[in-house]
Amino acid sequence: MDPDKALELVKHGASLLLLDVPPSTSFGMDTQVFAVGSNFKGVKMIPPGPHFVYYNAVSRHGNEFSPTTGFFIFPAPSEVIVRQWDPQKERLVKLADSSEVRIQELSSF
Repeated sequence: MDPDKALELVKHGASLLLLDVPPSTSFGMDTQVFAVGSNFKGVKMIPPGPHFVYYNAVSRHGNEFSPTTGFFIFPAPSEVIVRQWDPQKERLVKLADSSEVRIQELSSF
C-alpha cells in the first residue's frame, strides 16, 4: 500500500473492534485470513463500503474448528464497529448500547 493511501485510511478508515476473541480462532475479512493471537483486538484502516467478516471458533485442544460463521459490515468513514465474543454461543455478538458508548470513548486501539 502506498503511503498516501495508508495515511488516508488512518484518517478516514473504519475500525472493527473485536473483544475477547479466543487465541487460535481463525478470523477473516474479505480475502484476508488471520490466526488470532492473545493480543488481537480487531482490524483498523478499513475502507468504507461493504465487507464480509468471518471466523471459525477453535476447540479447547486447538485441533478442531467450528463451521464458518460470518456477517457483512457496511462501515462509514471513521466508524468504529464493536463486537464481543460470547463463549456460550461461540460467536461474536453486538454489545448493548451503553457498553458500545463506553467502547467508542476508548476505541484508539
